[in-house]
Amino acid sequence: MTTTINANTSAGLVQTADTSGIIKVQSNGVTTNALAWVNFNGTTSPGTIRAQYNVSSVTKAGTGDYVVNFTNALSDANYAAVSSSGRNGTGSGGYLSLVGDRLAPTTTAVQLYVINSAASQVDAPYVAVAVFGN
Repeated sequence: MTTTINANTSAGLVQTADTSGIIKVQSNGVTTNALAWVNFNGTTSPGTIRAQYNVSSVTKAGTGDYVVNFTNALSDANYAAVSSSGRNGTGSGGYLSLVGDRLAPTTTAVQLYVINSAASQVDAPYVAVAVFGN
């Protein structure tokens, strides 16, 4: 059952429910919590999920190239996805995660890839993505 708790300035605290099993927090009708998130190991194929919410799998499309697949489709593709990535404490230089650069976000998946300080795609041991929207 989805339970939506909405702090509405005109109606006060409003709670609604359906049968999907999702809790949503809203402020004036706008959802403010993550619709999906995942923490995974990007050196394995498919990506090994450590923890997740509303993510069914992580497909590895190539070196440092990942597609995060949602368990339940989102209502639209107009969401914000943020990501981070890192190594296991060895070596120098950092990693940068780029979301939706090659594949436009869809209601069922979001693509990201990871590059190192030399702008080469790399497999990252630690990758995390969070998706926010309505």
